[in-house]
Amino acid sequence: MTTITKSRRKPTKAAPVVHRTFATHQELLDDMKAFGQRLVETPGAAREFLISAGLLTKSGKPKQLIRD
Repeated sequence: MTTITKSRRKPTKAAPVVHRTFATHQELLDDMKAFGQRLVETPGAAREFLISAGLLTKSGKPKQLIRD
């Protein structure tokens, strides 16, 4: 008989959400552009974003989002 054990690692806490306000539409666009550039700087940053968005599993495999 085998026993299934749970991982003993402590769950990681998500970073706090920071809501920002922008004085102009251009400031918002500039911020969005900077965020996009940070995402594509390294494959790890892009992978981390896709995992947080629910598009990849923690192991890096794509999730099946549409089921037939």
